[in-house]
Amino acid sequence: MSYSKGLEGVIAGETAISNVEGDLGRLSYRGYDIRDLVRLEYETVVWLLLFGNLPSQTEVKDLRLFLDDHGSLGQSDMDLLAHLPQGLHPMRMIQAMVPLLTLQRDISFCSMDEEVTAGLQIVAKMPSLISGFRRQQTAPNSVGGGSTGGYLERFLTDFTGRRERKHVDVLRVVQILQLEHSFNAGTFTGRVAASTLAPVDAVFSAATGALFGKLHGGADQAALHDAKVVGSPEHAEAFVTDLFSARGLLMGMGHREYRTVDPRAVILKPMAEELCRGTGFERVFETLVALETCFNAKMKARGKDVWANVEFYKGAVYEAIGIPESYFTALFALSRCVGWLAHFAESRQDNKIVRPSARYIGETARKLGTDSPELSDGPELPTRRALS
Repeated sequence: MSYSKGLEGVIAGETAISNVEGDLGRLSYRGYDIRDLVRLEYETVVWLLLFGNLPSQTEVKDLRLFLDDHGSLGQSDMDLLAHLPQGLHPMRMIQAMVPLLTLQRDISFCSMDEEVTAGLQIVAKMPSLISGFRRQQTAPNSVGGGSTGGYLERFLTDFTGRRERKHVDVLRVVQILQLEHSFNAGTFTGRVAASTLAPVDAVFSAATGALFGKLHGGADQAALHDAKVVGSPEHAEAFVTDLFSARGLLMGMGHREYRTVDPRAVILKPMAEELCRGTGFERVFETLVALETCFNAKMKARGKDVWANVEFYKGAVYEAIGIPESYFTALFALSRCVGWLAHFAESRQDNKIVRPSARYIGETARKLGTDSPELSDGPELPTRRALS
C-alpha cells in the first residue's frame, strides 16, 4: 500500500467547486477565473459557489434578503457571547460559538435542504458574531448592529465604527480571494467531519479549528508579526539570514499547491501597496517587500523560486482598513465558511465516510511473558471454538 505523509499528492475525492492549477498559477471557482470574479459583487460570487451558476439579479436580491433576515444574533447568542473571556482569541470564540448559535432548522432556501440552509444561517450570522465579540472586548456596554448596506459593508461598519467605500471594496476583493481553495486543510477537515454525517455546525467548528493553525489560516497574522519584529527594510536581510541558519519558516512565503506565483497574491500585493503608501503602514509594507525579496534570493541560490502567497500581504491590508491582528484569521473564517458550506452540500450528494489507513510502525504484536505485570481477575474470554 502506498504512503504519502500529509496526504501530499493523494487524490482523496472529487469536487466541482474550485480548481487550483498550481503549475499554471491559476485559481478558478466553478470554472471562472479568480481574476474575473474579483470584479463582481460579493454575494454574486457566494451564489456561484453555493449553487454552481452565476445568479440573476433576482437571485442575488433573494440571497441578500436571506443573509440580512438571518444575520442578527438571538438574545441567547448575545448572552453567551457576553460571558466569554474577553481575552479569548476570536478563532476560539468562533469554534465554540458556532455550534451554540440559535438556528431555524425547519426552513429551506431555494434548492437547499434544511441542513444546508442551517449552514447558510451560520454564514449570515458570522459578521454579527465577529463584530459582536469585538465590541465585548473594546466597548462591552455599546449597542451594535443596525448598519445598512451589503453583507460586508454592514460588517465593516459594525466592526470599525466607520464606513469608507474604498475600504469596503478592498475587503470585498480580499474576501472573494479566500472564499474557497479546494481540499485545503480546513476544508478537508470539514469534509472528514461531514462524511460522518455530523451536523453542519459541527463541520464548521471542526474546519475552524484547522484554519486557526499558523501553517494554514494563521499565516497572515504571523507574517505581519515577523515584519513588525524586523522593524524596517534595512534589517530584513539579517533576519532572513538568521532564519535560514536556524532552519526556521517565514510564514506566508511559498505555497504547497503553487509552483509559480500565487494568483491571489498577484491581485493582493498592489492593493496593499496602494493602501499603505503615504500612511503609518508604509514602513510595514516596505519591510514585507524586503523580506520577500531577501527570502526569494536565498531560495533562488538553492535552485528554487519561492514567492509570497496570499497570506503574506493580507495582514497589511487588513490593518490598513482597521482590522487588528488578532482578528485576521477570523475574517478568513468569515469568507471561507462559504466554501465549507459548498463542500458540505457537495459531500452530501454521494457521501462516503473518510477512513484512511495508517502504516503501523510500532512493535510486532506479542503475547505477555512470565515477567509481565500480574493480570487482574476478570471474565473468562471466549475460545476460538466458542466464537465460531
